Amino acid sequence: MYDALKTRILNHFSQYERTKLRVLLRDLQLGDGKLSRLLQEMRNSAAGNIVDDVLKSIWMQRLPTSIQQILSVSKDSLDGLAQIADKVNEVSSFRPEVNAVVSENSELQSLREEVANLRAEL
Repeated sequence: MYDALKTRILNHFSQYERTKLRVLLRDLQLGDGKLSRLLQEMRNSAAGNIVDDVLKSIWMQRLPTSIQQILSVSKDSLDGLAQIADKVNEVSSFRPEVNAVVSENSELQSLREEVANLRAEL
């Protein structure tokens, strides 16, 4: 009876661990949130069963290529890389708005029309 119970408990937990690993490797994706948030979700799924080097590799594969290139030269810890990634992502996704554009062509056209009117008056 003890062996059967032990086997059943081990099978249950190994299935649970396999499910968490599948979520980590396949299901967790980069959304609209911070890049460090994705890392935190991956850590939660890994539950300490995956070393940081492997977790770093999986996390970096999910990042935009431009951010991967920047982080690849850094020697920071995984948490440090996550902070850098968030900052780079904030800066690179900043798009200033243009409120008004003055067209020089329309001003030039107005001046031409005024000169033509003055010539007509003479």
